[in-house]
Amino acid sequence: MTSRLNHLLRLKVYFAPMAWVLAALLFINRLSAMVKLFMALYLRQELGLAIETVGWLLSAYGAGLLVGSMLGGWLSDHVRTARLTAGLFFVSVWVLTLLGLVTKVPWLGGLLLLSGVIDGAIRTLHQRLIMEYCEVAQRSRAQALSRVARNLGMAAAGVAGGVLAQADFRWVFFGSAAMTMLALLWFVRTTWRRPVLVLEEKSADGSSVPYRDKPFLWLLAATAVLGIAFDTVYSTLGNYLRDYYHLSTEAIGWQFGLNALLVIALQIPLSHSVERWGSRWQMLVGSVLLACGLGMLPFGSGLAFVCLSTLIWTLGEALFMPPLNVLAMQFAQSGKSGQYFGLFFMSWSASALLSPVLSGQLYGQFGGHSVWLMSALLVLISIPLTWQATRGT
Repeated sequence: MTSRLNHLLRLKVYFAPMAWVLAALLFINRLSAMVKLFMALYLRQELGLAIETVGWLLSAYGAGLLVGSMLGGWLSDHVRTARLTAGLFFVSVWVLTLLGLVTKVPWLGGLLLLSGVIDGAIRTLHQRLIMEYCEVAQRSRAQALSRVARNLGMAAAGVAGGVLAQADFRWVFFGSAAMTMLALLWFVRTTWRRPVLVLEEKSADGSSVPYRDKPFLWLLAATAVLGIAFDTVYSTLGNYLRDYYHLSTEAIGWQFGLNALLVIALQIPLSHSVERWGSRWQMLVGSVLLACGLGMLPFGSGLAFVCLSTLIWTLGEALFMPPLNVLAMQFAQSGKSGQYFGLFFMSWSASALLSPVLSGQLYGQFGGHSVWLMSALLVLISIPLTWQATRGT
């Protein structure tokens, strides 16, 4: 009991107080993601919409995510980040509630578009909150803690959403709205009046506009390429494992569960152990592991081989994700933070639109193996882009 208490005390010292506050906010907000997990099933099974219509409606959410990433960043240059975040949470409560009430396709499309805009903006603002309320030395740790909170929230959302959907699909939306309201109350209670620790500073060389910041543009290119490669896990892996490895739906589900559990268990100790490497080498080693984990899939068989692949690419994900966001913060602090964050998350969000199309075409024309070879190649292409982006770090 005493050793466990000492461990908790060490964790509390290791992470800044605001890192815990923002991680708790993210955990509560991720519980509302049960809507996203069950939306396709709801549209198809409960409302009886054609699969083509379901695809268009879900693409409206993806388009909103892209727009919201940039819009949230731009607005945060003109409105206090905490105030803007609270406002978006409030609007999100009503959007989620309405999604559980309306059944007309045009209304659903409009609400999903708006929901994507809000989620994209909140994702951007969360990174800015870390930058504004955490010291520079604490940001990488805050990123690691946020990733653990995000995965815990998603895991809990899957379980809670399944229980609620079994009773009545509408409770998925109402439960998500309730969780978003709880996140709003938590945010106002803990952050609303807290002073900002880190203010923006203009860079000495005048490169405070992201479009003229060459290293940042290299980072955007690396982010877009990495995002397209990594998103194939969500858009293609399930069907591939069913078609080529002949795994059951349950076994496929466990691969995503294994990914989440590994992130929860390993992210903090892994980030702590490689902290001295710096952002460049964490990203480069993580990219190599991601390429190996995805690229090995065409060359094996059986559940054990799939689990090994999942372990390797998850380690890569855990290595490159936190420093990628930290690098974006370093660039953002040089000037117009909102524009920097907006462009960064637009680059990452573009993968939600491009990756399913590219992987789907490859899958149909050349078979499923080609998707993972392409993904590994894209990750390797991102390595020199990352090197260029981090030359001054």
